[in-house]
Amino acid sequence: MASRSGKRHNRRRVSGENKQGASAGRMHEVLGLVVMTLAFLIGLALVTYHTSDDVIVRGSTLSDAFVPGENQVSNALGLAGAWMAQLLVPRFLGYPVVLLSAFMCMVGYLLLRRRLTGKLVSTGILVLVVTFTVAGLLGWIALVFEVELALWSGSLGLGVAGWLQHVLGTIGSAVILAMSLAIAVLLLVGHDLQRIFDRFGSWTASVKAATGRRRAARKKRVEANRKAKQAKRKAGDSEDLPETRHEPSQTAARRSSGSTTAPAPSASSRTLNDTFQGMSPPARSTAHAPATEKDIEIHVQQRIEEEHADIVERQVDIPREKLAARYRFPTIDLLDAREADEVPIDYDELEENKRILLDKLDTYGIEIRDINAIVGPTVTLYELTPAPGVKINRITALENDLAMAMAAGGIRMIAPIPGKSAVGVEIPNRRRELVRIRDVIGTTRFRDSEMELPIAVGKSIEGEVFLTDLAKLPHLLIAGATGSGKSVGLNTLITGLMYACHPANLKFVMIDPKKIELQQYKYMVDHYVAMPENSEEPIITDVAQALGVLKSCEREMEIRYDLFSAAQVRSIKDYNKKVRSGKLDKEEAFIHLPYIIVIIDELADLMMLAGKDIEAPIARLAQMARAVGIHLVLATQRPSVDVITGLIKANFPARIAYQVASKVDSRTILDQNGAEGLVGNGDLLYMLGSRSARLQGPFVSSEEVDRVVDFVARQKGPGPYMLPPFGDESSAGNLSGIDDIDPFFDEAAHIIVRARQGSVSLLQRKLSVGYTRAARIVDQLETAGIVGRFVGSKAREVLVESEEELEELLAGIRNSGRV
Repeated sequence: MASRSGKRHNRRRVSGENKQGASAGRMHEVLGLVVMTLAFLIGLALVTYHTSDDVIVRGSTLSDAFVPGENQVSNALGLAGAWMAQLLVPRFLGYPVVLLSAFMCMVGYLLLRRRLTGKLVSTGILVLVVTFTVAGLLGWIALVFEVELALWSGSLGLGVAGWLQHVLGTIGSAVILAMSLAIAVLLLVGHDLQRIFDRFGSWTASVKAATGRRRAARKKRVEANRKAKQAKRKAGDSEDLPETRHEPSQTAARRSSGSTTAPAPSASSRTLNDTFQGMSPPARSTAHAPATEKDIEIHVQQRIEEEHADIVERQVDIPREKLAARYRFPTIDLLDAREADEVPIDYDELEENKRILLDKLDTYGIEIRDINAIVGPTVTLYELTPAPGVKINRITALENDLAMAMAAGGIRMIAPIPGKSAVGVEIPNRRRELVRIRDVIGTTRFRDSEMELPIAVGKSIEGEVFLTDLAKLPHLLIAGATGSGKSVGLNTLITGLMYACHPANLKFVMIDPKKIELQQYKYMVDHYVAMPENSEEPIITDVAQALGVLKSCEREMEIRYDLFSAAQVRSIKDYNKKVRSGKLDKEEAFIHLPYIIVIIDELADLMMLAGKDIEAPIARLAQMARAVGIHLVLATQRPSVDVITGLIKANFPARIAYQVASKVDSRTILDQNGAEGLVGNGDLLYMLGSRSARLQGPFVSSEEVDRVVDFVARQKGPGPYMLPPFGDESSAGNLSGIDDIDPFFDEAAHIIVRARQGSVSLLQRKLSVGYTRAARIVDQLETAGIVGRFVGSKAREVLVESEEELEELLAGIRNSGRV
């Protein structure tokens, strides 16, 4: 009780500053509305400017705009608007000055959304340069071609153009103005010339290919119509013949006399004549014949272009006292950009794959009416529309035959595609496009998402950024063979959350039995790490300590449920909202609570050494911890049933499968086949409930992670978030907190005291027991006060000095009836 009171005392915060934070936010919103209103009024005055108002403006002063009079102007804002428009349009920069009004509107919007950044000054200068150069170009056109453009260039634009023409000549001035405009626009847009040229070349190639395909299709249609008309004409000629049947002798005589002068029939006509022996019904039009491989045109769906954002800082809701530290989010420049533009679509590869697919299906008598292709970064999805009457299972049964025909691994079938009357065949691309983490989290979709814990899973085949909210999943299970991209996926998950969440809103508990995968995150211990009060390592690497940390998370869950009960809320989101509003009793220990994500990098190691002891706290957290903001992310490279048990699996509806070794492993993690056919290097299947999607996971290098962690670590942090201590120190010297004392307890105590070494491996050797039992005996010895608590990788300290002292301690325990 005392420890809980102390914890509540440590969590006590003053909520009076919350209102100050809200007031500052409202000031930004009010200022943004004022700036947007001024921008709208200025723009309205410029748009409704008329030269007829100049005479009235010249005969009045600015003060006359505020005095009722008889002067009537055409401007929508009256005399004040006419005066302002006359100053800005003919006397300044002409109509291009509307760009400055638009820039003011953008500034007001950023103030309204509280996203005003330091790049605003440089952006404003670039907008001003663009406005000047546009006015100068219009002035140059007016001077060279002797046209009246005074309202478009303004006096300043004409002056700049005239001065440049005098100094550099007509051509030189035009080159300087055009180059200045191009440079300013490039800097303003943020794209380099190489990327623009590459995209233009790719667009030109795609247009050329599409034009060629349309011409070929038009030629085929014309040829088919010609043949259909020819067949119809021949059928009409045959209908004019007598319907009476000729005797064989008469037919032979007619053939011998040469009375039949018609040309040789086509293949379709021969088929009809041979079938009906001279009875000629209307011929079947070839336009309605089953489509062949040459007749089917493949339709390529264009990729989705995501809008990129230079600033990825998201709006966060935290108490005012948490903002006092002035934490700065990592910048997007810490992440590597793509070295080259996206891989262009290889239409020759698409046509070849189409031919192989149709030939193979035609071999088995399966008719396809239409094909659509969706080219992704890793695979291409071919949507096959079968003819009526074709059963889907006839197509799916040919999966291995198609894989052999394509001479490619990683082929996967989707039968049918959800929401479409088509069968999907996913075939790996010859040239794969590398999706970097910057391509995912550096988008407006990621920045503007309202998710509490956004996870950048990857890019879909259509090129769309795929995000999911861990707060709603609420837990995530990840599996994949060595080298499939599982560890990179974990780094992507952590890095993306660091870009999305303030340290006051998110803490990590990291368990890394392999001791190498998550060690680089220990340097952000003062910002994003949660650890028990009696733990010294921010990254947990020992199995026994991992069990203690999970139990500590259980106690944290129970404490939070007590707080929620007192606050009369049902979720961490509602609780933090009440804390920020100041509606809770200030005498109680109600403080802002962060989300806690428990990450276990290799679950198989823990399950192999601790088994049921690890499974129990994981299952309990998975069942109950969602409402209090504690979420689990479990990763393993061995998705067997003894690692991903039924109890764990039932509470993890969201799963990510990278490439695995067999169909059995795929069914273990996904309850379906498919993961065994992935191609590795981040190629994954994401499953939520019964729905699955194939995605390309983004790549983040160790150097990028180091840069982001170093950026965070160099800032002053509040220190780690302290979880309740694991183990019960108040019960030292007795076993009242243990229900089942091991029969080897006394013998183990003597072994430990004689060896002066509190080691689990020592008990394993001396008692010939497994790790789990030996670790449980050591925990009982700690509870009895015989050995000290766990400290890193060192052996536990032996607290009993001699065997005589040990006998006295054991005698007291026996008298209590515990042994």
